[in-house]
Amino acid sequence: MIDKRMLPDSVTIKKSIGEDDWGKEAYSEPLLLSPCKFDRSFSHSGSGNHRSEYNSSTVIVYHKYCPVSLDKSYIGGIIEEDGVSYVVKNIIPQYHPLTSRLLAYEIEVI
Repeated sequence: MIDKRMLPDSVTIKKSIGEDDWGKEAYSEPLLLSPCKFDRSFSHSGSGNHRSEYNSSTVIVYHKYCPVSLDKSYIGGIIEEDGVSYVVKNIIPQYHPLTSRLLAYEIEVI
């Protein structure tokens, strides 16, 4: 199992709840995910005017230290960390292979 000291990050997640009166995306109240591990990755491909950036990252939330329940309704939501917003693309629950107990959530963001 992982040591809590290896989880230095703290983020908030908000799920999309529709549109407000002006047609802008509305989100739920933020849910704190702490402690967690935010693995940031930045990659570039191409050169010159044909350059592309891929900023896909992963937030890993261990259920033992942060007992939250995340489901598909959070896909398309927002994760915020230090004033930077990321869009949730996928949530992957990880289970223990022998006991089928939930170990962690991997949240893929861009």
